[in-house]
Parts: sequence; structure tokens; C-alpha cells
Amino acid sequence: MTRGRQPLIALKEANEIAMKRGQVLTISGERSDHFNLIIFTDGRTTFVKVKRTLSHISDPKEILHDYAREIKHLARIPLTAVAAREFWVRSPRGSWQFFLIGKDKVIEIQADGTIISGTDHPLMMPKPAAPAALTSEGTCPEPAPAKG
Repeated sequence: MTRGRQPLIALKEANEIAMKRGQVLTISGERSDHFNLIIFTDGRTTFVKVKRTLSHISDPKEILHDYAREIKHLARIPLTAVAAREFWVRSPRGSWQFFLIGKDKVIEIQADGTIISGTDHPLMMPKPAAPAALTSEGTCPEPAPAKG
């Protein structure tokens, strides 16, 4: 895992890979951005976060461990029937790995977005609290008094 300056070479190469899949919108380089690219294809919009890694990732569990913060940020993007979230990493030797961030699992995929079978791992992140239900007047109900 690396921290620090923007992965400029990785972002340039990622843009080239993404252009093979569809139209690409590059997001300006803020460190706090949840994603770097958006890929638009027929029937799907894919949000992509690009990072550098020091070595090959042998298991999606490593992605969850080494890049927990980035995965949590990417997982905040709502999933719909036409939206996907992907995490791409580039090693110092120029090899790439691609991961699909699902609702409850991480799956290794190929550059074209097809799934590599047998590479899924449960996504272990805390679920957000459910919002309070609104009353018929459109307001949140008062909390019940504490017992005791």
C-alpha cells in the first residue's frame, strides 16, 4: 500500500484501459475523491478508484486490508441496476489488477470487467444505520422513553 502523491502514471494508463470499455470521464485529482474515473457503457456506469500497490494482490482479502479506507469511500457510491464500483491497482512493474466492489463482496475481474471465477470475498464493513421512518405528517417520531 502506498500513500502520498497522485499515481499519475497509473491514472494515465487506467484512462487508456477504461477507454477500451467505453466513454470515460476523468475526475480532477483531489486526494479525497472517492473515485478517479467514470466509465459510461451501454447500460452501465462504472465508478473507478485507481491506486498503486507495491506487490501483486493474491487475494481480495488483501485489498480489503491494505485499502480499507479507499474501499469504504468507494462503497458509499450507491449501487443500482446500472451502476458499478471498481477498484484498480497497478504494481511498480506495470501489471494491473481490477476488483468489483459489490454490495457485500469483492470480486477480482479482468480489465474488460468480466468476472474471474472463484475470486470473490465477503465485504466486511459496518452497515450504515437505517434512517428513522417518517410519520404521516412527514416528521420523525419521538424516541421512546428509556425503561427503568
